Formats: sequence, structure tokens, C-alpha cells
Amino acid sequence: MVDLDILQTMWQQDCNIDDINLDKESLNTPNLHAKYVVILSTAKLNLQKERSDYYKLRRYKWRYFRGEMSQRELDDLGWEQYLGSKPLKNEMDEHLDGDFDLIKKKDKIAYWETVVDFVERVLRSINSRGWDIKNAIEWHKFTNGVM
Repeated sequence: MVDLDILQTMWQQDCNIDDINLDKESLNTPNLHAKYVVILSTAKLNLQKERSDYYKLRRYKWRYFRGEMSQRELDDLGWEQYLGSKPLKNEMDEHLDGDFDLIKKKDKIAYWETVVDFVERVLRSINSRGWDIKNAIEWHKFTNGVM
């Protein structure tokens, strides 16, 4: 599992450009790109898995609230038989939206969406890194009177 706090700390270290060794920084750009592409692909796969798990759980919960699950299914899931009144179709969303298990799944989805967004922004920054290094070189030339 990718931890967002660790990712943010990694990026705080990786985003620094050594003003003295711009050539090494330029050569390091593909390595940074590869590192964060791997992280992004893992995060996107985790996001997709959480979304799939959410829809699967939502279907189970829909059947649960309707009283359509067998005792074996309930035992496999570790759930007790739903004893409330069977919700009407227009009330089902309210039941599902307030279900604690589904809320936890939605929170996981939101977490992975945040991770994916963060890594995509990191990659955009890495893609502009060559431009930043070029500007630093031009600045050094200007301040040293080479232009």
C-alpha cells in the first residue's frame, strides 16, 4: 500500500534541484519519472480495486436490506439477518448511503483518488523539470556575464 504521507515526503526530497550539479539533475529526470510512473500505476490499480469492491459490497448490502440473502451468505460475510423493515426503492439509496461499511469503502476510494491526483501532479512537475534546469543554466550564464 502506498502511504500518501510517505509519498509527500519522498517528493519533498526528490523535487529539489541541486543548483551546482545541474547536469546530474538533468540526467536524474528519467529516473524520477520512472519511479513515479510505477507509483502511479500501482495507485490507479488500487483505486480500481477499491471501486470494484465498493460496487460488489453495495450489491450485497442492497440484497441484505431487501432480505434476499441466504443464511449461508450472511454467515460467509459475518452479518446478522437484517431485522428492519424492507426499504422501498426510493429509500434504498438512503440506507446504502448511511451504511458504515459502504462509507469506509467510499473513504478508501477518496484516499486513492487523492494519491492518484498527487502523483499525476508530481509527474507534471517532473515533465517540466528540463525547462526548470534550462532556465537555471540560462540564469547562471546571465549572472556570470556569458550572454
